[in-house]
Parts: sequence; C-alpha cells; structure tokens
Amino acid sequence: MIRRIHILAILFFLPLALQAQEPLVTPAEVPPEVRDMVIEEYFEEKFSLSILWEHYRTETAILLIVVFGFVIGMRNYARNLARHEQRVFDSLQSNAVIIFDRSSDIQMMNRAAKLLLGLDEYVSMSEEYSYYLKNAPSPEILEIFEELRNSRHAVEREVVFNQGKVMRTMIVKAYPLYSESKRLDGFIMIISDITEAIEKDRRVNWSGVAQHVAHKAKTPLSTITLTAQHLEMLLNEQEGSPSEETGRYIDRIVGESRKLNEIVHNLTRLANKEQMNLLPNDVNIVLQNIADEYRSKVTRNVEIITHLYRNLPKVGIDIAHFPEAVENLLDNAIRAVGSRDGRIIIATAPGQWINRPGEYVEITIQDTGVGMDEDVKKSIFRPFSTHSKGGTGLGLVIVQKIIQEHHGEITFNSSPGLGTTFQIRLPVTKF
Repeated sequence: MIRRIHILAILFFLPLALQAQEPLVTPAEVPPEVRDMVIEEYFEEKFSLSILWEHYRTETAILLIVVFGFVIGMRNYARNLARHEQRVFDSLQSNAVIIFDRSSDIQMMNRAAKLLLGLDEYVSMSEEYSYYLKNAPSPEILEIFEELRNSRHAVEREVVFNQGKVMRTMIVKAYPLYSESKRLDGFIMIISDITEAIEKDRRVNWSGVAQHVAHKAKTPLSTITLTAQHLEMLLNEQEGSPSEETGRYIDRIVGESRKLNEIVHNLTRLANKEQMNLLPNDVNIVLQNIADEYRSKVTRNVEIITHLYRNLPKVGIDIAHFPEAVENLLDNAIRAVGSRDGRIIIATAPGQWINRPGEYVEITIQDTGVGMDEDVKKSIFRPFSTHSKGGTGLGLVIVQKIIQEHHGEITFNSSPGLGTTFQIRLPVTKF
C-alpha cells in the first residue's frame, strides 16, 4: 500500500518538480532520447521521497503525516473492532464457549469460559490448547476436545465432577466447523453448567410427588395404626392378655406404621411451600440449646463438643424450622459413630462469600464416625437414598431444602473411616 502511495505522490508532484528546475537549455534544444535518459538517471540516483522532500518539503511532510495517521487509525479501528466483538461475544453467551482454528489453537473464548478455566480476563491465547484446558475443573473436558480433534465428529457428553465439595454437572458439546466447500475451518466447544437446573427440577418434581404420596398415604396409615391398637385392646378384654406371639405381631404392625407415618411426615415437610419467617437470631444460642438437649440423650460413648465463635453477626433464622436441619445432621452423626467411642463437634465462624457479595456465618458439624465412600457421597441429597439402618432417605433432602429456604448453602466432606463434616453457610443480613 505504501508503495502505491509513493507512485501516486510521484505522479502528482513530478510535473511541478520538473517545472521548478531552471532549464539550462530550451526543450527544443534537447533531443527526446537525451531527455528520457536524464530523467531516468535522476530517478535512479534519488529515491522518490527524497525528490519530493528536496523540492516540496512542506507538502511531503503533510503527505507523510496523513499516511502515518491513516495507518495508525486503521490499526486502532481494528483493535476496537476486535474488542467490540469480544464484548458482544461475552454478552450473548451465558455458557462457556471456546473457538479453535483448524490447527487447534484457541482463537477466542468468552468470559464464562475464562472463569471456568480459571484464567485472567486479559489472558493471551498464545499457548497451545492443552495449556488452557488442563485447568478445566474436570479432565474429561480436555479428553472430549482431543476426541473431537482426532475424529472430527461432534461429541456430546455429560460430565459430573466434585468441585469445592459440591457435585456439579455439565453438558459439554464439541463440533467441527466446516466451510461451504466442506473444508475444515476449526472447532467450537460449548460447556453448559446444568447443576442448578437439575437441582431445581428435582426439587419441583419431588415436591409434587411428595405432596401426592403424603396425601394418599396419611389416612390408610392412621387407619392401620388405630386398627392394630383396637385389636390389642379387644384381645386384652376377651382373653385377659394376648399371647406373646400375638403381642409381638401387634407391636410390629404398630412400629412399622409409625415408621411409615414418619416418612409421610417427611414427605409433607418436603412438599411444604410455606414462606419462611426469617428473623434476626444469634445462631450460637440456637446451637448451644440443641447441643445441651442432645448431651442428655446420647450414650456415654459419644461426646458432643461446641466451639462457638464469639460476637457472631446475627442471621435470618426461622426458629420453627431451622433446628430441624441441625437435629437431622446430629442424628446422622450419632448413627455414624454407632457403638464405638467418638465425638461430635459443633462449631461456628464468620466468613466472606466468594461467589456473591456480603458475609456469612458458617456452622460446622463434624463427627468421627464411619464416613462415606464415593458412591454414597454422590447420592446423599437424593430422596430415598439411604445407607443407614432405619433411615428414610429423606433427612438430608429436608436439611438441604431448609438451608436453601434460608438463602444459604450446605456442603460436606467425608472419608471412609475418618468421619464426615457438614458446613452450613447462612448469609448475614442487615435487619
């Protein structure tokens, strides 16, 4: 382009430059061959810009400034256009999107992808793809892209992994990009985090199921229990006292009916959609009262210890429902310790949210029980998933629901033989 500008400048200024020279002889005295030879030698000895500079310095300087300004302007325009495209790309996609060229080099990724890969906002993309994808929360994401790169066929897969003590689910879709001439232009990877959608869908579905089952089962169960009790009374009146075997059967009917009634109660609680009455409370006082009550109930082999942080900020608690969540966790901890010597620690501490503004109060309930393996950990918040004798499989589902209704979150960590730790985080609210 600059060479073209030089030629145009020469064509524009050359007649003026030739006119500015004092002719030694009149044009009629110079043969055409000599004149052409002189002009040719003149341009061979001097660069075009030097000719312009020698005769028209001001005009040449203006021309150079205009050309230089044009080049800088076009460069800035290209940069601003690229930044605008990136901003539009970031705003249009809530999912993580990564675009590769045909050599598998990353050309562009949106903000969601950078957050997923733990990259800085202004990271350069000069390294090969494995350098960035190895930071993904699951190694399967890198494996999926390499499968796409090698096969050049679309790959779609659900990826489940444990991130920050929370089980997350993502849908990874990877496709080759072809031009109209069926030439490979590159690849695109779209990663969707569906963890919250799955949780919400599961809560909605199970809420409806729970409400229906609880409604249908409540009356028959009450009838069975009352009938068994009346049968026991009749036998006592007719025979004086029922046989040991008959009494055992009646006790079993009543006992199993009570268990089913407990399940119905839990289902009713799970389906309950009433608004929580969140009022400012000192969580230390609530926990201390619960701990004192449980100390009087547990056997000597279980020690309950409290480490409560002083001067905690108050949090919004529904005093009618929140203790139920803590008691459920304590019941599970006592079952996990079993008959061996063990301890349960209840602790509190302040904290600062990472994924949202504000502060929280953390409640930790830790036991030295049997712990959980990976299969159990994956399903503990699923309804009717129980691995303890006599459990209904609804306790932890209800705990999670209560904590979420308090706008908090619950996480856990567990290892076989080392025990389990649950953390509840409740947001500090300015009342």
